[in-house]
Amino acid sequence: MTTPRRIFIVDDDQNSIALITTLLEARGHTIRSNLVADQAISQIVDMRPHIVLVDLMMAALDGYALAGELKRRPELSDTKVVMVSARTGAIWSERSKTAGLDGYVTKPIDIATFAERVESFLP
Repeated sequence: MTTPRRIFIVDDDQNSIALITTLLEARGHTIRSNLVADQAISQIVDMRPHIVLVDLMMAALDGYALAGELKRRPELSDTKVVMVSARTGAIWSERSKTAGLDGYVTKPIDIATFAERVESFLP
């Protein structure tokens, strides 16, 4: 098991947040979350998580816009940002890489491997 880390989840689906939280807390990680991307920014800055898991398709601010905002903040320069999305296909993973994200994980989440996959993005 990896060292417990601070992880922030931004997803507009409460069920996704609940599942991800359960899987990561079971491995000792500290989890915070928000359903609304633009409201999450100040919470993310305050928490200074090791990693932020971001849903792609959200209402006012999509995952790429949120990730861009987080990546521009010097105080979050060590924070990894990983997209977690139901969009499958190499194009979405490639777009995430081009946008400067640190990884891409597809939904539906594989409960057997998800936590280890997230941990693989951590230093």
